[in-house]
Amino acid sequence: VSKSQGVNRPASVVKEMMENAVDAGARNITVRYRNAGKELIRITDDGEGMSPADARLAFDKHATSKITNIDDVYRLHTFGFRGEALASIAAIAHVELITRREEDELGVKIEIEGSRFLRQEAVVAQKGSCFSVKNLFYNVPARRRVLETSTTEHRHIAEEFRRVAMCNPDLSFSLYGDEAPIFNVPASNLKQRIVGLIGKSTSSNLLEDVSYTQRKLPTKRKG
Repeated sequence: VSKSQGVNRPASVVKEMMENAVDAGARNITVRYRNAGKELIRITDDGEGMSPADARLAFDKHATSKITNIDDVYRLHTFGFRGEALASIAAIAHVELITRREEDELGVKIEIEGSRFLRQEAVVAQKGSCFSVKNLFYNVPARRRVLETSTTEHRHIAEEFRRVAMCNPDLSFSLYGDEAPIFNVPASNLKQRIVGLIGKSTSSNLLEDVSYTQRKLPTKRKG
């Protein structure tokens, strides 16, 4: 089985971590990356955070699955229901997690390298979570070598960012590549979010946010 199961490129990490932040109830999510994500991907959110025990457990495969019985499969409302993303990412990178719940005085910092637990310590931290994924595919050199050009990886990261941000217009998102701002979209309605992510030129082509299924169809005449 590949060490990078489910993680094919830097954009895969961005997707999984952004969805985890949404699941955590974050209102503000910031994504930063360097060298097309191969050197660093950092996702910071102001969600509910994790306890020290849960933060350590989160990197164990399937430990964070939200499925408790078979009926849960048919009523999923969150992204990270399988409990695989963090374990897959930690297997092929150096990962640092800093997280704190609102009710905790101190947060926790955890470091993992290639699925190997390195250390855990109490730290001063803001409420929420900050995941830093460094040296992606450092232990899968063949995969790292065949990553496409930086320009292509930049594009894939932007596409995944737009996809998650588009689906959650009520949340605020920011994206920075090599410290340069790429997107900064505040919480808004769907039309404003589309304009913020695609451009003002699309505004005149957008319909108001009205469900077609709620429109009253004309009554068919008899006779």
